[in-house]
Amino acid sequence: MRKINLRDINRHARRWDHPVKGLLKYAQSVKKHGGDILKLPKKDRERYCVSLVGLALKNDSNLDWWTHMPNSDPPDGLVMTLRQEKNGAYMGYMREVEVVEHRDASEKILDVIRSKMAEKTYESNTILVCLALTPAIYDFQKLATMLASIKSSLKHIFVVFTGISLTQGLLSADQIQTTYTMVQLLPVFGQTTLNIRPYLDDFKERYNKGQESRIIENNRLYYGTANPKHVKNNS
Repeated sequence: MRKINLRDINRHARRWDHPVKGLLKYAQSVKKHGGDILKLPKKDRERYCVSLVGLALKNDSNLDWWTHMPNSDPPDGLVMTLRQEKNGAYMGYMREVEVVEHRDASEKILDVIRSKMAEKTYESNTILVCLALTPAIYDFQKLATMLASIKSSLKHIFVVFTGISLTQGLLSADQIQTTYTMVQLLPVFGQTTLNIRPYLDDFKERYNKGQESRIIENNRLYYGTANPKHVKNNS
């Protein structure tokens, strides 16, 4: 990804949140809708997916990744990380996230992703993420090979789901509930699996400090929070 200065990032969004914040909003919505993810508003499911993407990138890169959900789409969501250069200036790396859902028979996941790839022309910094909601066994290596022959402006394609690769061994029922995997299908095959519990603790610690969000304003970087103990001094 090319470097983006704070001013360019600010054009997309002023406030960026810890990915766990999106998961907490998702959990509230799931509870409200009787525990059925398919009954959630589309935006809540997209927030869930984008939050998992942010955590997967954080897990894979050991960098802080932040998310933003725009009021209107496209894009469905944004993910961003910041790095401080040698001159002290901050540069960002950002991706627009297009979300597509797979909730049909497992063998139809190819059709779901392929139709999205052919739908329209996307910005070069857009990634397509398929949220797999159908419990099944998938051959993602085979899927990646089949997608490679499709011409599309989408060059980076992922699948995110609850669970693990069969090559990673067995998990307890308790572990499965908090374990997620993101698979990169294109342009190269790869995957990362994470348990979200450490990230829940990380969010709690940052919330207590009043630092669970980043604010970009006037080419400067601040912390943001919804914690009432800090909100007067840091909004």
